[in-house]
Amino acid sequence: MKSYFAYIRVSTVKQGEHGSSLQEQRDAIMNFAARNGLRISAWFEERETAAKIGRLEFTRMLKSLRKGAASGVIFHKIDRSARNLTDWSVVQDLAEQGVDVRFTQEAVNLGSNEGRLTGDFLAVIASHYIRNLREEVKKGMRGRLKQGIYPLAAPIGYLNNGGGKPKTPDPERAPFVRDAFHWYADGRYSLRTLRDELYARGFRTKNGKKVDANRLQQMLRNPFYIGIMYMKRSAESYIGVHEPLVSKAVFDRVQQNLDGKRNAVATSHAFLLRRMITCAHCPYRLIGERQKGYVYYRCHTRGCPTLTIREDQVIAVFKTRLRPLQLEAAEIDELREMVLARFNQKEAWRDEHTHALNLRMEAVRTRLSRLIDAYTDGMIEQPLFSEKKLSLLMEQKALEEERSLIARNQSDVTRTLDAILERLKNVPLSYENGNATDRRDFIKELTSNITADRKELDITLRSPFREIASVGDVLSGGLVRDEARTKRIQSVVEVLMKWCGPGGQTSSSPPYAPPLG
Repeated sequence: MKSYFAYIRVSTVKQGEHGSSLQEQRDAIMNFAARNGLRISAWFEERETAAKIGRLEFTRMLKSLRKGAASGVIFHKIDRSARNLTDWSVVQDLAEQGVDVRFTQEAVNLGSNEGRLTGDFLAVIASHYIRNLREEVKKGMRGRLKQGIYPLAAPIGYLNNGGGKPKTPDPERAPFVRDAFHWYADGRYSLRTLRDELYARGFRTKNGKKVDANRLQQMLRNPFYIGIMYMKRSAESYIGVHEPLVSKAVFDRVQQNLDGKRNAVATSHAFLLRRMITCAHCPYRLIGERQKGYVYYRCHTRGCPTLTIREDQVIAVFKTRLRPLQLEAAEIDELREMVLARFNQKEAWRDEHTHALNLRMEAVRTRLSRLIDAYTDGMIEQPLFSEKKLSLLMEQKALEEERSLIARNQSDVTRTLDAILERLKNVPLSYENGNATDRRDFIKELTSNITADRKELDITLRSPFREIASVGDVLSGGLVRDEARTKRIQSVVEVLMKWCGPGGQTSSSPPYAPPLG
């Protein structure tokens, strides 16, 4: 009795549970072999689609057949043997080489011209079916995406809720994802140290292991966490209806850190101002080194006029920049009362700002519509269209976040204002009483740029501290009198209004931190 191979396949695990399952195919082939007096010497079982070339079990079976390990092969149906025409040509080649190819559901004899013609016809139908099915699946996915529903598996930190329903935050893993974004946005962690910190706090893979650094980077790059669904294969972007886990401002800072740290190397010395001082003559950071008991920061660019500068000199200049930020208790109370009073008087401001944001959002939607029309008319290529569309969706997301922040209540304004004023009151102590890590964090918190030009230093404070310092003596001791003092106080009030009010910059990217120590 001649020996035959038996090949069975399902595209997905779900298909193995419903419809023509593996067991049903196996039973049909065994019955066919028994009726025709054929002996099955080996089974080859595949659990992946035949729409693509490269099935492992199919390839292994072909090698064995070409070596003469069996007289023929039995398939359940033609569409189980090949659902693309390339694989069907391979099956035909087997028949031409003398391999007996049988199908349990189709009476097709590939040894005759009529049988090959019938087989070709059925194979073309199967190939057309899978192409049409693929297009229908894509069409369905696009429909879901346009509804704001992600049609694929939920990203880490979210839960699947079944077809047609948006993903929802995972109550166990979403807090870890939020922390990962905020910690990395602060610039205190590399991908590896962030991975270790998350693991120490209980964040694990399904197998109980650390999250791989590459997977962590993919998570931090995914705009899904700010409410934008990006389909990598088609390079298309859509606004999602799911709840974002982080703000766009945090996401943007994470992207900047990822771009800046991609080729970063570990530092062997924890100098206070490492990677914080920029040379005014070249685009590089000054490198810290210790010489004769002092810490120096040196520019290593050959021929650069900025040679070295001592750390204690930088700190002295930094402390000088802090002097205009010291507030007396009476000044704090006065500023607080004035800011809150102004907010209470400006009821119309919220409506005006909301209206302005609505106009800007409508302008973005108009630009997006024109972009889609231009792409549909063939005026721009797909890569440029995808890039511009993602940019507009990002802009739209930022405006939506800003508009939602306008609804903040009075307690939010008070909390933000008190945090800034408390920081101003504790400026001298925050640095002097902190340890090395606290001092470094404090400097990064208050400064946006430190530039060295030969032996000269330029230290720029972050807003709103920069604006507050610029108003002068009203915040640095000595209360000046009457009109001059009133003008300066009002200038400070305007700055604090901008930062504490609805849609203010502190709402998405706080320039302050809890008092150190």
